[in-house]
Amino acid sequence: MPSAPSGSGRWEASGESAVAVNANAGVISTGPGATIYTAPTVQLPPAQSVAGPRGQSNHNLPRPPSALFVGRDDDVTRLGTALAAESEPVTRILVGLGGVGKTSLTLQYAHRYRDAYTAVWWITADNPDAITAGLAALTSRLLPDLATPATTNALAEWAITWFQTHPGWLVVFDNADDPSHLAPVISQLDTGRHLITSRRTAGWHHLAAPLRLDVLGPNDAAELLMRTAGRHSVSERLVVAELAAELGHLPLALEQAGAYVHNHAITFAAYLERVRRYPARMFATAYAGSTDQRTVARVWRVTLSTIADRDPLAVEILRTLAWFAPDRLPLDLITRIDDDILAVDDALALLAGYSMITLAPPNLRVHRLVQAVARTADPADPLRTEEAILVARDRAARILLDSLPGGGAEGESGGASIAVPQWEEWRTLRPHIEAFMELVPQEDDTADIAVVLHETSRFLLDQGHVPQAARYSERALSARERVLGSESPDTLSTRNQLGNIYRAAGDLGRAIPLYERTVADRERVLGADHPDTLSTRNYLANAYRDSGRVDLSIPLYERTLADRERVLGPDHPETLISRNNLASGYRDAGDLPRAISFFETTRARAEQALGQDHPRTLLFRNNLATAYEAAGDLTRALPLYERTLTERENLLGATHPDTLTTRNNLAGALQDSDGLHRAIELYERTLADSERVLGPEHPRTLLVRSNLADALWQSGDREGARSLWESVLADSERLLGGDHPDTLLVRSNLAGALFGTGDAERAAQLWESVVADSERVLGDDHPDTLLARGNLARARRSVELSERALADCVRVLGDSHPRTLTARRDLALAYGAAGDPLRAIALCEAAYHASVQALGADHVRSRAVRSSLAGLLRGLIVSVPAFDASASRRVLLNGG
Repeated sequence: MPSAPSGSGRWEASGESAVAVNANAGVISTGPGATIYTAPTVQLPPAQSVAGPRGQSNHNLPRPPSALFVGRDDDVTRLGTALAAESEPVTRILVGLGGVGKTSLTLQYAHRYRDAYTAVWWITADNPDAITAGLAALTSRLLPDLATPATTNALAEWAITWFQTHPGWLVVFDNADDPSHLAPVISQLDTGRHLITSRRTAGWHHLAAPLRLDVLGPNDAAELLMRTAGRHSVSERLVVAELAAELGHLPLALEQAGAYVHNHAITFAAYLERVRRYPARMFATAYAGSTDQRTVARVWRVTLSTIADRDPLAVEILRTLAWFAPDRLPLDLITRIDDDILAVDDALALLAGYSMITLAPPNLRVHRLVQAVARTADPADPLRTEEAILVARDRAARILLDSLPGGGAEGESGGASIAVPQWEEWRTLRPHIEAFMELVPQEDDTADIAVVLHETSRFLLDQGHVPQAARYSERALSARERVLGSESPDTLSTRNQLGNIYRAAGDLGRAIPLYERTVADRERVLGADHPDTLSTRNYLANAYRDSGRVDLSIPLYERTLADRERVLGPDHPETLISRNNLASGYRDAGDLPRAISFFETTRARAEQALGQDHPRTLLFRNNLATAYEAAGDLTRALPLYERTLTERENLLGATHPDTLTTRNNLAGALQDSDGLHRAIELYERTLADSERVLGPEHPRTLLVRSNLADALWQSGDREGARSLWESVLADSERLLGGDHPDTLLVRSNLAGALFGTGDAERAAQLWESVVADSERVLGDDHPDTLLARGNLARARRSVELSERALADCVRVLGDSHPRTLTARRDLALAYGAAGDPLRAIALCEAAYHASVQALGADHVRSRAVRSSLAGLLRGLIVSVPAFDASASRRVLLNGG
């Protein structure tokens, strides 16, 4: 065997399959016991003696800057500022979600400023071998003839030496996965600048604080989508914005979508429909002709696989997070996913470390496309099987159920209000419940989901979100009937709750039959004396009262009160509520002495059984004050309102809804006395607090706004009142619907304002619509229908219409009801306007005496009739006010 040449390298290999290699030589010998002698090792020149690349060759950037670069100029500037420190070395780490545009931004910066560096070198850094190869590539560029026979490691070491001896360069380490892979290299490169891009946010602290790159803003995202698709149609802007939001404003997803739209010649709306219908396929589709085969699904599949290898719990958590809203997700919600809190902490940290979530205690955030991918089954992805995703969905439902404020305990018969201290918890949880319900098909609703729907509908009703409350309650009822059966107590509870919602919506045509059916079913299933049966009977009586059917409501109130006294006892809170509601029925029927007597008894019993400062005691005091006010007894109403307001402020706080109720009612009573200025101040304060606490769109907020308009009208600010009623009407029609009783009342008030400011014809037209709608929605004999007919009669100055209005009031409400007394006065004035003064005076005198007897001489209605009579006696044609304060305001009652 020939001797080895001087200076050669020598390796020995043995064994049947041994291979002996000298990477510095081009000869390989194989076989048992083989020995090879290689050619002399190539000697590379000293690195400091080799000049850097020049001109157009001073970089190896992988592609030109994108012509679709949109909305990142500020980020380029921010990156340049971060790299512009005078001393070297400088290390900056750009982190963010896969597909957010870290590489594109870095390429844009590198191309834009490459002349400022002696060299710009791009290295793919997702593993150690790639880093070594990237360094070696620089040597191959600078020494193309000498580098070929050298080992990769030797070439990489020479490149490091070259960087050390040639300052002013920029090295980009793109898509770095592990900080430990870069640390040995960066520690040796101390004469230039390093820019690292990575999906990982954690582990870089020993190098530099990461710079986070977020998604595009809405306008820039829409622009990128339009440019990629080659479209610039203004008419498509709205759907483009919707699609951009659906894609979470993620650049990779936007480019993927735009290219698909362009290549397939479809509309943006069509793409939006496809991505919602076939998410797995659309997220994995790269567009034809692209050299970049990255897609949202492929980019994140690699990341998820890495995470799953390290901690399977992290992937389970991510799949569960996919069913909630992407923003402001409470961390304590997610800790419920596993009993081992420390394991959950570790899993969340791992997800955050790979930019799959953003931790911002006490919340976390997930990109909506990460969620979409994580909950979309894909047969090609073992981490996204159908079974795993359904398990995650059921886990999310259980987390929501366990997180319900109050532990998810259902209120009595589904009707009890949500406690105010729980409102903030509910408001935090609500967007995640809504997101979950939008994602889960209704036919897949489980018993757990039905509970969440039922309880959420109660909160939504309390908050005045009546249409959504109805949708959730209807869905809960459908689920419970399917899962539990139509006669399950839980099903009946939801049916009762749905009746409450229909009643709040003013839809008595659906509420009353639902209550009637539920009463019958509860009597059969639970028994006639069961508390829940009595509760539904009470709600049915409330609905009868709302519909103006005192002939049905009062007997049912009386029966329910008697049964509750027998079953629960005379001083039980629910018994007291029944007595309160019966008193309210008497009040609405115009039987004020009896109403006052029942209210006084209820208050006294509550003070003795519950205490002077119990919330329900204060409730009954408020309602007693409304009865005093209705009777015109302001000497007792005002002090009781004042006392109740002070006690509610002390016990519940100045902005509690019950406090706002009493403040509103006090303001109304002040209107009827000499306190109009203070009434306006109280209304304004109550309105500001209602908007802040209940929200500007809550039905009670709208009522306070309407009442404020009434006070402004009374103060002489006719245009201010008219403008305010117009805005309230627009909001009521939008939020409550055109047929809601409150909407009809506001429309009537606006008609009165139009009449009072000289627009009589438009006022009459509005009142005609109110009469027609009231007859259709509430019925011919509802008190609000009678009020609308009276207003129309005034506007038309019609004796015939006024006679019918009086006859209807006498028949429905009785001869001494306050509205009957007003109708008699109005007929008298109609006679006067028609040229029959004697008949007018006689009728007005009778109306005055009846009013004094029923309400007292100082009642606002009695004073109004007296004023009209005085005008008739002086021979004047009296102009009738379009409406009066007591008819145009809503007094807020408390009850159950």
